[in-house]
Formats: sequence, structure tokens, C-alpha cells
Amino acid sequence: MTAYTQMRAAARICYFNGLLPLWRSPILVMAVFLTPFSFLFFLFVIERSAGGDLLATGVVGGVLFTILFTGNGMLNDCAYLRLERQLQQVFVASPVRSFTYVLGMALSELAFAIPATVLFLGILDLVHPYGLGALAVLVAVLLLTWLMATTLGFLISTFFRQQREIWAIATLIFSVLSIIPPLFYPIAEIPQGYRWAAFLSPSTYSGQLAEWAVGLDRGSVTPGWLAAPGVDFGILLAVTLLFSVAAAFLARWRE
Repeated sequence: MTAYTQMRAAARICYFNGLLPLWRSPILVMAVFLTPFSFLFFLFVIERSAGGDLLATGVVGGVLFTILFTGNGMLNDCAYLRLERQLQQVFVASPVRSFTYVLGMALSELAFAIPATVLFLGILDLVHPYGLGALAVLVAVLLLTWLMATTLGFLISTFFRQQREIWAIATLIFSVLSIIPPLFYPIAEIPQGYRWAAFLSPSTYSGQLAEWAVGLDRGSVTPGWLAAPGVDFGILLAVTLLFSVAAAFLARWRE
């Protein structure tokens, strides 16, 4: 297959696993939006007494949560289609390459996330207006985060041997990546002695970049060099490349 036909195959996988389910069941959009929005509701109640940019930070967290959970969807869908539907084996036997399959599945997860992401970006502009330049940087951060999350999700999905493990492990991994790190709150709120733990999560760097892009006050971060946008971007890019290489060489594409 040529590069053109590989891209067409990826688009068809995206249609099959993303666009078609959304067209048939639009309620799925609300399911993606509901969890991060519930966090924002509590932040709205808290901010009325606390003040500051807590709500704006929470909206940024909602955007990142939505994108990070494409990895959760990737893990669940790829594991289910491989174990229950035997679909991955069909693609293995076809001219479709593993990269094409992963790209198509990742795009399908992005299709689920785009409506909620656009809605969160609109809310963010209402509570904390930002310009087109900030939006461009924010979109770049979201795309890199999407690549990081989906490649990790696919890699993990290939190691499951039975379905009963999928939901629990997927939810645990991506909840840890998207709820515990400082996405919905500033990293300066973590006590200094425990702040190092936040930098173990790659999503922390996504959060810092997103907050920097829209001009939110992140407070004092120690050590200061970890708050530099260039360092955050470099670490996020390095982690994304690491997960991509690991998925290319360690994922169990063939049974």
C-alpha cells in the first residue's frame, strides 16, 4: 500500500471507531464532557469565596483532562477490539501497517474529544479571555498531549490477556495522570516538600504549558527552571517520543 492508501485506511478507521458512533449516539459527547465539568462546578462554588483565577485554572484542567482521557479510550477500545472482536488480527493480516492502525484509532479518540474541548475553550475565553496567539500555543500543547496519551494507551492495551482487567487498569492509570497532578489547581498549592512528585507525571508539563499560554498566574515554582516553558515543552516532547518509540518496538502487534 502507498502512503496515500495508508492515510485513507487511517481515515476509515477514524470514521468507523469515532465519527460513526458519534453520529449514531450524540449523547456520547455529553459523557466525555460530564466528568471534567463536574470538577468545574465545585471549583465555581469554591472560587466564590476564595477569589482569584481558580476557576480559569480549572477550565484549563478540564481541557487537558478531556484530551488526556483519549488515552483511556484508546486503551479500552484497542484492547476490546483485539480481545473480543479479534479486529487487530484482521489488520495484522491485511496490508495496513501498525502505524496506520494506531493513527486511525488515535484520530477516532480525538474525534470524541473535540466537541468537549471546543466547549471548554469557549468557557475559558469567557472566564479568562485569551488571544489567537495563546490559542495556537494551547492547541499545539493539546495535540502533543493527545499523542502522548494515545501512544501510551495503545502500548498498554497490547499486554492485556483478558477483558475483566481493562476497565479498572485503564481508569486507574489515566485518572492518576489527569486528576492528581496539578491540572485543576496551581502547582504552587502543593506543599514544597511534596512538589517533586508532581513532576513525575508528564501531564504536569502539559498543565504548566497550557497555563503559561493563556497567562495564568502559577505562583512560585521551585526549582524555577522547571517552570520555564521551553523546559516544559522539551520534557513533554521527550516523553511523547519515548512512548511512541516504546509503542513501536514493545507493543504486541502480532499475537
